[in-house]
Amino acid sequence: MGSDATIELEVRPVVLAEWAHGGAGPWVLVFPLLWLAIVAGLVLLLRRRWSTDHVRAGRAVLAELYARGEITEEEYRTRAAVLKERSR
Repeated sequence: MGSDATIELEVRPVVLAEWAHGGAGPWVLVFPLLWLAIVAGLVLLLRRRWSTDHVRAGRAVLAELYARGEITEEEYRTRAAVLKERSR
């Protein structure tokens, strides 16, 4: 009852996508570009938030100076215009 038949298996590496005879194909560009877009988006988001926080803080200080009478209305408007221009 013994069978001497053997089965040969071919071991091949697992590939995400075979492109043009085993090359990585478009995945070589897709993943690095995706990560680049994510990092660039985070940097832009953080820069925008950081700059608007400083402008808000500057406006609060400016309003406090005006409320205490330490600057005139003209000075307030001039400085507020500068802050508004810098926030763009």
